[in-house]
Amino acid sequence: MNLEERVAGVVRTAVREAFGVELDGIHVERPGDAQHGDFATNVALANARTFKRNPREVAQKIADAAEDEALVERVEVAGPGFINFWLSPEVAWDELNGLLREGARYGRQEPSGEPVLLEFVSVNPTGPMHVGHGRQAAYGDSLARIMEAAGRRVSREYYFNDGGNQIRLFGESLAVRYAKSHGGDWPVSDPDALYQGDYTEEISRDLSEKYGGRLLEMDPAEALTEISAFATNWCMSDIKKTLARIGVRFDRYFNEKSLYESGKVAEVVRKLRESGHVYEADGAIWLASSGLGDDKDRVLVKGDGSYTYMAPDVAYHRDKWERGYRSAVDVLGADHAGYPPRIRAGLVALGLPSDFLDVEFVRLVKLLREGEQVKVSKRAGNVVTFDELLDEVGEDVARYFYVRSSHNTEMNFDLDLAIKQSDENPVFYVQYAHARISSIFRRAEIDSETMGETPAAPLAPEERALALELLDFPRVVENAAARREAHPIPTYLETLANRFHQFYTVHRVLVDEEETKQRRLALCAATKTVLRSGLDLLGVSAPERM
Repeated sequence: MNLEERVAGVVRTAVREAFGVELDGIHVERPGDAQHGDFATNVALANARTFKRNPREVAQKIADAAEDEALVERVEVAGPGFINFWLSPEVAWDELNGLLREGARYGRQEPSGEPVLLEFVSVNPTGPMHVGHGRQAAYGDSLARIMEAAGRRVSREYYFNDGGNQIRLFGESLAVRYAKSHGGDWPVSDPDALYQGDYTEEISRDLSEKYGGRLLEMDPAEALTEISAFATNWCMSDIKKTLARIGVRFDRYFNEKSLYESGKVAEVVRKLRESGHVYEADGAIWLASSGLGDDKDRVLVKGDGSYTYMAPDVAYHRDKWERGYRSAVDVLGADHAGYPPRIRAGLVALGLPSDFLDVEFVRLVKLLREGEQVKVSKRAGNVVTFDELLDEVGEDVARYFYVRSSHNTEMNFDLDLAIKQSDENPVFYVQYAHARISSIFRRAEIDSETMGETPAAPLAPEERALALELLDFPRVVENAAARREAHPIPTYLETLANRFHQFYTVHRVLVDEEETKQRRLALCAATKTVLRSGLDLLGVSAPERM
């Protein structure tokens, strides 16, 4: 139970004692101004109809009833009926000592409940990751870490779309370059649809190193199969290397092709036919998805007998259900906004619950340099690759910047700010707080992880502000997990770093007076622990020196 919940419990008890009323949903928050207490509630105002008397009078009776609670040192009524609470030093230090005992486990809950299958990134293996994919990777991996810290069981999955028309086009694109490099031609139906970019030259060179010119001597259909497989495997390997650079891991890579090879796509179409939600029109097979929550009906099988993307995607999500998952969350780009209703419709037609699949959309990224958008890539042609961004700003900065704003909003990635080694750069600011604390313990010749119990003592304003911020960490993690958000973590870390820098500016840590030094070192150790834990939730390092 976090401190806000404990204060809410004090209020609930006080209301019961003063008025004989049981209240639920009592709202307690930390005020923006320290003069208004450590915690505050508007319970007297919010429940005016229940109490049927002046809110300030109600607030005073609640405050009087709460004064004897050990949790609080002082209770005051303010304004038209707000109640402000100041935490007792004994409780504050008891919590801080608990933080130090738990160390890296602080703010983390034991795993419980049904597992959640989190699918993210899932870039098609037709080229390198671009900066938009990087944002999906940073958000998805951070979300998985945050959810796990909050006690959720999370499985991470990447879905490789290695089947369908785009793979054929990609194979043809490589076949054209390959044939040209050996003095030949490769006929294609639509030259304008071919993939461009220097990376296709890289793949073509590697293809030639393996096969020489032998593929041009084969049956074209067989050769194209070989070329397509080589090209997609090359891209899969390239994507995995990029993900490894930023510490993103997956429990499973799932290949679309396996759904065709195992017969699961055909089986899903058959099951949908049996469900009564499928009809034939204009030579095609349609899913009557408009009656299942979608905005219109969708084609499953085209007139030529080939599947639309609907069929394998429904089969893939049905496969998730068959593997025992009862909650699936997909992280998708903003251009997939129409995707969830149609896939949900297919799943409902198969008898799955409508709330099985949920989706988080990650909005677009704009790279800015000197206020102007950067669009051109040396390697990919029409987009800037994620690797190019990592080469310029580094892995820590990229991951941190990507999740600093809500994934639901478009973001401007300021390259000029990202490369600054100053307090203006938010990730540098947070990491520097951690490094500064490490320096304090090196000078003190003490291991920050072996701090003993610190006796309770009054807290100076800067110490109190720092302590309250530290003790808010479990609530921040839980709320971020519940809302499937990552940006509250960097927001919290920057506030915590600011609290620490304010504390350190006013109070020298390594003083002669032993008890004061012990108390301030304990605050430093607790801050270092939480900074490191918070940065780890974002996949960002916590340096000992900077």
